[in-house]
Amino acid sequence: MPVKTIAIILTQAETTRPVFEAAEAIASEQGAHIVALHGEVIDPPPVLSPLDLPDSSVIAGLYDAAAEKSARIKEAFEACVARSGASCEWRPFKGSSGAANAGLIDSVRAADLVIASQPQRGNVSEHDAVLFEGGRPILFIPWIEKDFKKFKRVLIAWDGSRGVARATFDSLGLLHAAEEIEILTVDTRADKSDEASYLASAEIAAALARHGLKVTTRTQAPEKLPISAVLENRCSDFGADLMIMGAYGTSRIMERIFGGVTHVLLESMTTPVLMAR
Repeated sequence: MPVKTIAIILTQAETTRPVFEAAEAIASEQGAHIVALHGEVIDPPPVLSPLDLPDSSVIAGLYDAAAEKSARIKEAFEACVARSGASCEWRPFKGSSGAANAGLIDSVRAADLVIASQPQRGNVSEHDAVLFEGGRPILFIPWIEKDFKKFKRVLIAWDGSRGVARATFDSLGLLHAAEEIEILTVDTRADKSDEASYLASAEIAAALARHGLKVTTRTQAPEKLPISAVLENRCSDFGADLMIMGAYGTSRIMERIFGGVTHVLLESMTTPVLMAR
């Protein structure tokens, strides 16, 4: 299914250009409209005056800082639009984190694809609300991405989970433009069977082939490496322009404590990653 509406989440002026350029490249191929979303969040800290009322100067400062940040992001977005021929619109939201997220998520649910920058350092959960509640796949663009490359070589990290199944089929519009697609299964079972390893990815490969896609499969053991490292290494060896995977196979809290695959990749990603939950 072609991508016709792309929602881009803009959180920093500095990361606006790479996110927009990814959206623009996909939009030009698919004839899509780009909706730029920014949540201007104002959450006053519990700073009280002697009368136990919120300190008005603190609140005013927070509003001014949020408005200034929003203006910088809008300026960066408009500069990108001025150099582009894409169909675009700017859609800001203002309020507390809950209120701003609610409006943003409503817009996300009406999109075919969401694009965002890799979360800020120290804030891996930055886009969790959209990932968990938006119901749409999110394409994360790494900080190190300088120039957007078309998705010619795609790696699908297949573990049979609901998340990767959704991410794979929600990205069919992108997969049709790929020249090579590899389905990688990391076999972590102690009791290994060649037949079981083959069947783990053969069915999804056959399903994608019915969509006219050329797909190969690969199964490998982690060899005492974290699964996140296996995926990153294979992306490098395969020369992947995009990796598709499910998000948060375990709880977010457990991932933060023990370093799950989603958490680690969002911190260290060097290749664009498309995730769904």
